[in-house]
Amino acid sequence: MKMEKERKHVVVIGGGASGMMAAVGAAKEGARVTLLEKNEKTGKKIYITGKGRCNLTNSCEKEAFFEHIVSNGKFLYSAFHRMDNQRVRDFFESSGCRLKQERGNRIFPLSDHASDVISALNRQMEKEK
Repeated sequence: MKMEKERKHVVVIGGGASGMMAAVGAAKEGARVTLLEKNEKTGKKIYITGKGRCNLTNSCEKEAFFEHIVSNGKFLYSAFHRMDNQRVRDFFESSGCRLKQERGNRIFPLSDHASDVISALNRQMEKEK
């Protein structure tokens, strides 16, 4: 009889943007995930970013991006390599959040509603359960 490997259980504390992305990532790696959030809903602070529109990322080339880091951006290299701005865009587009580019290479939801970003993250968390 073949023994099935037990799944890891990951607890993510905080249901903001980072916590939600961490929960999705852990679930994609096969973990059972519990997300703990003190607020009544996830992504609460996302609602106020970009004046309620959520400036999600940018479309700068990697070199241009790192030129704008004020001090010691080297700590971002590995994170940016794993999830660069194009991968962020692809993630949200594939999650049903259509995007648009505005002046200064800034990327926003096509709807201009931060709630669409939160909905996309919530959909991904549900999908990966």
